[in-house]
Amino acid sequence: MTKDPVKLREKVAYFFANFGNIPVMSLINSYLLIFYTTVCGIDPAACSVLFLLSRIMDAVTDSVTGFVLDHMPTSRMGHFRPTLILGSLICAINFALMWFGPLMFPAAKLVIAYVTYLLIGITFDIMDISLNSLLPVMTDNMKERNSLSGIKGVAYMAGAVIIGVAAPLILVDANKVDGYIPLITFFTLVIFLCSTLGALGVKERVRHADKSTYTFRQMFTIFRQKPVYTTFAVILLYTIGSNIVSAANSFYYTYVLGDLTLSSIVTLVSLVTILPATLVVGSLANRFGKKTMYGIGLAIAGAAGIFRLIDIHSVMILMGVTLLSGIGSGFVSPLNYSIQADNTDYVELKLNQGAEGAISALSSFISKFAAGIGGAIPGVLLSMAGFDETLTVQTDPVINVIVGCVVVAPAVFSLLGVAIFLKGYPLDKEALERQTTELQVRRGEIAAAKVAAVEGPVDAA
Repeated sequence: MTKDPVKLREKVAYFFANFGNIPVMSLINSYLLIFYTTVCGIDPAACSVLFLLSRIMDAVTDSVTGFVLDHMPTSRMGHFRPTLILGSLICAINFALMWFGPLMFPAAKLVIAYVTYLLIGITFDIMDISLNSLLPVMTDNMKERNSLSGIKGVAYMAGAVIIGVAAPLILVDANKVDGYIPLITFFTLVIFLCSTLGALGVKERVRHADKSTYTFRQMFTIFRQKPVYTTFAVILLYTIGSNIVSAANSFYYTYVLGDLTLSSIVTLVSLVTILPATLVVGSLANRFGKKTMYGIGLAIAGAAGIFRLIDIHSVMILMGVTLLSGIGSGFVSPLNYSIQADNTDYVELKLNQGAEGAISALSSFISKFAAGIGGAIPGVLLSMAGFDETLTVQTDPVINVIVGCVVVAPAVFSLLGVAIFLKGYPLDKEALERQTTELQVRRGEIAAAKVAAVEGPVDAA
């Protein structure tokens, strides 16, 4: 176990590194579809094709990026911090072009939209995979990992809340271009500055010089380990449901409730339960196990929305459901990355391979694939239902599609994920404790062997 504890200033820096990651996918998932369709005039079906095409590319680019990052040399600064800084810069530039490019060159808007959106899958990879690879190498202490996972969850929650409150207030009307310019400019700066300052402030303690370097073919052996593929199957289902909601929410507030700024109030209300849940889930996981608390969180976050079917126009029911689902979301988000760190340890123990980049690459692929699928589903269904961006009041089939996307879809995907996780994930509380002990013993033996190899000749002399 590492004897150098994670210091408070590092935790603050880790918070900002994660905070800087949030605006990229949050704004893309929530507003890019409505921006491209109503502001840029791109057909929703064309957007759906773009989202799906990008996800096909991600299957290759994410795997390659994770492989390359794992095989990069470790500098004095660490293994993943330099690439996090580089990734933050190029991702921020690409992010700005994805929004402003179609506005600056309307004649080539479709080409620019396709090129920049496909490139975000690569530039965000470098930033996101490097960031998600930091947790396993910052500490191997389970309590510190849970603490850092909680910080990551709080950062993600804070980013989502700030974006959820600020974006509708800045935009006012998601169908008009005026609000997008200050919104995207501000958050482009946030992406680069927070991520860079965060990377400079953390420390990589856990080094894996004694583990074998895997080949590209062996990377697929890593993905076939049961904890790895079970976790990511569940995350895929849950995130698809969440991204369907994200893509459809702006339509829901605009065309069902008739007021986009209500989403700011809902976001603030969610904070009432998400924040306490995020803060206590680490302690609950230490007591009851991550597997149990993660399953509970998935069930609450996904199924709570069903109550909205009582009256889809009721703001009071919406607020109540928001409070309830916030508890589940507060459990799920921090545990996602702590479980991935445990899966990295599992691979090290079973295969003797350092796989931080590979597993983070799969995480990045799952996130973006789910965003593509989740973003494509509302676009396809809205197009089939006859969505017309020129109408202020949409037809009943369009409204039914919007309601199905924001209420029914997340419940179906989340509950299916709960069933898979509770049935298939092998690392319950006891198994995880055994794994941690075995791995610490192995690392201690390797460290002792290193010392003996260095001191042996000296003693003999």
